[in-house]
Amino acid sequence: MKITITFLTFLLLLITAGCSQSRPAKSENAPPKAEPAKPAVNRPEEEKAVREADIAWAAAAAKKDVDATAAFMTDDGATLAPNAPIAKGMDAVKKTWAGMLGLKDMAISWQPTTIEVAESGEMAYALGTYQLSFTDPTAGKVEDKGKYLEVWKKVGGKWKCHLDMFNSDIAAK
Repeated sequence: MKITITFLTFLLLLITAGCSQSRPAKSENAPPKAEPAKPAVNRPEEEKAVREADIAWAAAAAKKDVDATAAFMTDDGATLAPNAPIAKGMDAVKKTWAGMLGLKDMAISWQPTTIEVAESGEMAYALGTYQLSFTDPTAGKVEDKGKYLEVWKKVGGKWKCHLDMFNSDIAAK
């Protein structure tokens, strides 16, 4: 009888030990895998860089330089001008800018009022106001003012506008 009890006790211990073993795939002592550290983004510095790029873009447009103006856009960017289809891609963006800057007596300016850079440092938006004027052959002097929203992307370490949308504050007649 002693042998049977000893044998059953041993068998019970063996079964209990076998059931409580952990799987070897995860070691309790192994350190957690560290993800590569991302460099901290200096958001005020990046916001300043976007603001400066937006101001330089306005200066290029004020000089009526179509190529320099379009160069502030990403190659696959889009301009969403009022009363016009989306101009997507560099050729369409250049065509849109050429049409606007080619208007008689054209004058354009804009100023960013709000810039916010994403925590990743890869995207930003700019919100601001614009003024423009030109001479229409039939309507005479046209003056407009409005607001804009731009989405900026970091491309090759440089800020470029990816989406540019603007519209008038003046009610349609």
